[in-house]
Amino acid sequence: MSNPGSPGESQGSGSPSTLKPYLRRKKSSLGETKIAVLGMAGVGKSALCVRFLTKRFIGEYDQASENKYKCTTILDAESVTFELLDTRSNNEDFGARDDVVRWADGFLMVYSVTSRKTFDVIPDTKRKLEEMKKAAHVPVVLVGNKADLAHARQVNQEEGARLAADMGCCFMEVSASEDVTRVVDAFHTLCKEIIDYKRRSRTFLDRVFGLKKS
Repeated sequence: MSNPGSPGESQGSGSPSTLKPYLRRKKSSLGETKIAVLGMAGVGKSALCVRFLTKRFIGEYDQASENKYKCTTILDAESVTFELLDTRSNNEDFGARDDVVRWADGFLMVYSVTSRKTFDVIPDTKRKLEEMKKAAHVPVVLVGNKADLAHARQVNQEEGARLAADMGCCFMEVSASEDVTRVVDAFHTLCKEIIDYKRRSRTFLDRVFGLKKS
């Protein structure tokens, strides 16, 4: 991964009202992806973002701010720009506010394997995403974080896999503190899902409106 961002390079942070200027959506190419990391407070969203961007693990974060990061990586021989929004949950909204959902191309939905509550809110949040996006399919990867804390586990791996199958999305269990490879895989998998979705959507529109050049 090249040109990674770092926590000190986050662009725009603070209360939801301060997010709006940088959440204005710009037309993006297939090589650009906007990812929102969703989850209840304490599931490790910030740890996952920073682990992906810098390969470092930091255990403590300011729970009051929201941060946006940007980096470039190579996927399938193509240069891809990631914009990551590390959301903050307010009143157990999972971070899925209207402005966030409109901005993002896809979503990393994170729960902690040590908290049943963070897992149980996911199906309703997924339905909310589909309703707000007005789409039957929204690019999503389900991530169970803190897989290293086996002694405190409340959600087993089979439950996560079953929920992902029901939602029609990929599933991974990861440990932000111990396994950077799996964390990177989760973000890369979501990016590929987004790019494939954009390509399918563009092909469909070309067929419908006859925009494809002969």
